[in-house]
Amino acid sequence: MYLEMNELACACRRQWKIDVNESIDIFSLAINKIKNMTIVFKVMDDDISGACLKLENENIIFVNSRHSKGRQAFTIAHELYHLKYDDNKFNICGIESDDEIEKKADLFASCLLMPHGAIETYKLNNDIQSWDLDSIIDAEQYFQISHQALLLRLRFFLNEITYEQYMAFKEDIIRNASIRGYDSSLYTPYLNMEYLTIGNYIKLTEKAFEEDLISQGKKEELLLDAFREDIVYNLNEDESF
Repeated sequence: MYLEMNELACACRRQWKIDVNESIDIFSLAINKIKNMTIVFKVMDDDISGACLKLENENIIFVNSRHSKGRQAFTIAHELYHLKYDDNKFNICGIESDDEIEKKADLFASCLLMPHGAIETYKLNNDIQSWDLDSIIDAEQYFQISHQALLLRLRFFLNEITYEQYMAFKEDIIRNASIRGYDSSLYTPYLNMEYLTIGNYIKLTEKAFEEDLISQGKKEELLLDAFREDIVYNLNEDESF
């Protein structure tokens, strides 16, 4: 299953004209490469990573806003599998599941963010003979993949770290990344916002207003429904220096 999902993920990269060895920004990639994509960040139970809804002319991914950015990136990649290859129109995805489709989506997500060949190339380019915490943190920062996802890959699919290392490396990741010179953004929620909508919904709202299909008031109502007070009230307006 691992190699099958890796090939599927690499096929997506080739379709999207992304080199298999490149790191990707899955947040912007999903919006740019999947037609009519909207991503909604919202508070969910801790054991729920996300969900997706496939409509006739709209694709929606819901992401747990309390999870780390690395986990959220994994969730988006996971939900892309459901949108592209799962016949179900709606999926709610937990962190742990024995369901066969969920296992495939997890492997697809891991390989989309960091293909098998990319791991081998990274090891070669960085002269990694064996994985230690330094090399693991460097790799997850480069590929923007969650710490847990990389550890799972190295332990249970590639057998390149021991179980004892897997357990030891799990601890104190923010501190361990910080003392190696990295900021904590990969290990904290994306933009640190509990509610946020990005993608097609926002674009369609603006387009409807520009074409006089909705009033200014309706536009603001729709944007507020999508948790975009920043747009309505110009909260992120650039300052001049």
